[in-house]
Amino acid sequence: MPGLRLPTRSVGSLLAALMGVFMLLALGSEAALWATVVWVVATGLGLYGAWHGRLPWFSAAQRLMLVLFLLVLALLLTGWGNWLAMASQVVLVLLAIKALEMRSQRDFYQVAALVLLGMGVAAWLRVDILLGIFLLATLYLSLLGLLWQPLADAAVARTTEGLRWRDFRYMLAFSLVFLLVLLPVTAIFFLMLPRTPTPLWVWAPPQGAAHSGFSAVLSPDSITRLALDSATAFRAQIIPQPAGPEHLYWVGAILWRDEGRTWIPDSPVARVRDAVSARVGIESTGIRQEIVLSPDNSDYLFALATPYRLNIPVSYRQQTDGVLRLNKASGLPMRYIAWSAPAAPRVLSAAERTAALQVPDTSPQLRALAAHFAGGSDAVVVRRLLHWFHGSSFRYSLQAPAGYPHGQSMADFLLHTHTGFCEYYAGGLALLLRLDGIPARVVTGYHGGEYNPAGNYWIVRQSMAHAWVQAWLPGQGWVRLDATPATVSGQGGSHAGMSAPAVVPAASQLWDWMQWQWLNMVIDLTPAKQRALWASAGTQIMQIAQLSAYRPHWPKAPGWHRHATLTYWLVGVISASLLMAWILWRRYRAGKDVGYWRQRAVRALRTLGLKDDRPGLESLFWQRLPEDQRESVREIYLGQRYGPTPDADGDRRLSVALATLRQSLRETF
Repeated sequence: MPGLRLPTRSVGSLLAALMGVFMLLALGSEAALWATVVWVVATGLGLYGAWHGRLPWFSAAQRLMLVLFLLVLALLLTGWGNWLAMASQVVLVLLAIKALEMRSQRDFYQVAALVLLGMGVAAWLRVDILLGIFLLATLYLSLLGLLWQPLADAAVARTTEGLRWRDFRYMLAFSLVFLLVLLPVTAIFFLMLPRTPTPLWVWAPPQGAAHSGFSAVLSPDSITRLALDSATAFRAQIIPQPAGPEHLYWVGAILWRDEGRTWIPDSPVARVRDAVSARVGIESTGIRQEIVLSPDNSDYLFALATPYRLNIPVSYRQQTDGVLRLNKASGLPMRYIAWSAPAAPRVLSAAERTAALQVPDTSPQLRALAAHFAGGSDAVVVRRLLHWFHGSSFRYSLQAPAGYPHGQSMADFLLHTHTGFCEYYAGGLALLLRLDGIPARVVTGYHGGEYNPAGNYWIVRQSMAHAWVQAWLPGQGWVRLDATPATVSGQGGSHAGMSAPAVVPAASQLWDWMQWQWLNMVIDLTPAKQRALWASAGTQIMQIAQLSAYRPHWPKAPGWHRHATLTYWLVGVISASLLMAWILWRRYRAGKDVGYWRQRAVRALRTLGLKDDRPGLESLFWQRLPEDQRESVREIYLGQRYGPTPDADGDRRLSVALATLRQSLRETF
């Protein structure tokens, strides 16, 4: 391995390709497929051409026409105004063109700049810890390439076949050490520099296909197949700990109006700015939730039961039904604290009762079905309906039933198929309750969570999105009702909100804990947290300084001046001895180091006036010396600098020869 030589041109192209791979991983789904294919093909051609010495591909005019065509294509495919997608595709196109022509240090500089620009675009799309890892890998490869490429260019200029593996290994180690030194410096500057109280920009995350997830509108018949999305919706620390995930119902939106095919909020109550505390139960029984929302384009916040106290760092509004909404959706992770408790019973206002009993035009068959469950108190009707929904005829499924390729209506679900997901069960139960004269409304949010003992928090995923019903019962107020069956058809678990395990798998606990700490310590480092951190650090420094400043006055022993003088002499002698030992050890090591004797040969020749000591360039110096006097010195010098075994004897002979040459030159001139 030490004698291995690396092809000078291929290493730079390979490093550039690896940097592009990390940039693609950072961009994720925002990197268009066609632009990715173009980059992969161009990078493959670049690596092949670098290995065989055929770069650049195509002429400069052809590459210019190609990049213009691809840039116009990126503009047409993304559309005007979709700046993030356009920027990611432009970066990929420019990287593809550079891969076809990368030959020198200047080209690698441009590639490094483009890759870092692509990482900047990725920072607008994601803020997770993976982005930090990809960025560190990219910086390491950039530094390694910037060290390697000038050496490779010099080797190409000297027509050297290749560079030694040892040189590249030294660069690998130096780049790693430099990056490790740079990290704490960067962390200090990150903590020192002032931070803005709000983000400098806000963006909406890229829109995807239909997945499970929270929605403030209930329209189940518009989805023929629902895909489960395991992305994290938010993380929450709960005090006191719940008995199990089945007790976690995270309220998001409350839907009052049934328009037949869709449920919408349309709240009949006024909105207020501050938290509602007069209509909740005893505060001592409340549940504290510290929630960190993942980036989203929704303005809804989530909490258990009814919040009576809130600590939200941005402007928001709260409706009297307990729904929390931001005045402006946040594109970054956001932390807030909510204290919740079951709402105390109160009188239902006329506006609320009217809204909670509103029904759209309904078929006679549905009204007859509702009448089948009527009779008796409201609580008895509720028990009958839940018993029917939880019966064996109902099945949970994320797919539309056979015979309904374009989705089924609510009437189809209630009268015929009895197969659907939670939106059908919630909408169907609320409709039948209203037809029987019981005020009801639909709630959308999340149900359940995965507990991570590594950080003592719960993970709520998009796949746990759920819908249920709140019915108004006399003397009880709004009561939560969940009609969704306990068994998921074809999945062998519970419904969508509860199909995940109650505890995060052991293999994922540490990684998710790192994500949690990344959000807490990096992304969510607010000015208030920064001030508190520095105040705490200042207090610690002051305490240490006070302790170190304390000097007890011990009584001095007789003759302490003589003892102090002796101590100083001992310290001096020991320090001098250690210095001499270190010098002797270096000389001993140098006696066995070939490079040491080569350097001594160069320094010796400089005493005669050698200016340019680069390898192989001493010929001009030899020509200035008399021919009959230079040969002996030249032979010894070449043996010491370029020979296989320079040693102390050769160094001594070179010194003698140089002294003789100097004497001869003085006599001549």
